[in-house]
Amino acid sequence: MPKIAVIGGTGYLASIIKNQNNSKKNKYFFFSRKKNSKNFINFSNNGNYQQLLKRFHLIVHLAGPNKSQIEKKKGLIKIKNNITTKICDICINHNIKLIYISSMQVYKNYGNKDINQNSIIDHKNLYSRSHYESEKIILKKLKKYNRTFTILRLGNVFGYLEKFDLKKFSKNIIHDFCKSALDKQRLIVKNGIIQRQFIPSQIFVKIINTTINKKIFDNSVSNVGYKVFNLKEISSIIREKYKKIYNKSIDLKINNFKQKRKNLIILNKNYKFKFDRLKFNFEIEKVLINIKRN
Repeated sequence: MPKIAVIGGTGYLASIIKNQNNSKKNKYFFFSRKKNSKNFINFSNNGNYQQLLKRFHLIVHLAGPNKSQIEKKKGLIKIKNNITTKICDICINHNIKLIYISSMQVYKNYGNKDINQNSIIDHKNLYSRSHYESEKIILKKLKKYNRTFTILRLGNVFGYLEKFDLKKFSKNIIHDFCKSALDKQRLIVKNGIIQRQFIPSQIFVKIINTTINKKIFDNSVSNVGYKVFNLKEISSIIREKYKKIYNKSIDLKINNFKQKRKNLIILNKNYKFKFDRLKFNFEIEKVLINIKRN
């Protein structure tokens, strides 16, 4: 059974793995730089992080600022780059595999045009730059080591179980729409034509476990998604599910929308999951119910 260290262990994506992982083949340990966390890790102390991580078979790198944090403090990019460099050194010195979770938001035209791995990168957006600079560090340091890492550029992950801190919702489209529906009984979509690759939390866990169980460490960068929807479609689904759960209607206003074909995003063939509309909608219902409870 591989021992897996999750760095960024108190964040949103880590909480999904922690609460929904049903794999009996993998054993996860969650590390955080927050001093009050159960498994505190200090990347400023060489002895601390090296002793903690050298015993693992694999590292899942989730550490880094969210959009709100990085917009307030640009220097967080440098801190993340330093952590990424140290994680790479650990992987080299102790023959550890690495999964780095990046984002499709590194692409300048994500949501507006067709996307492949050679599409234009958004260097101006700080969140995009944060991910892309970490990718470059990993590629530079680990590329020459055979079957060592995989970089996954994910679409928009959503969904969660009941035990979750709502403050970690930063810039999550579906969560924000659901919260607006509950708090204001209305949804205002500024740009309904925008498209996103949405990934329910259950599928995110499958992506991680598939990578580990199938040993997909081919030293590559992959686009990974589940289903493309435009924001008009997503907001309409949320309105429908709100009506079903609470037997009330909400106002929906959609700006800047005209029907167009879905953007083509070239996805990695190892992560093609059959779309299940019932499961997708169920995760949205779960968000609406759990936000209300919290």
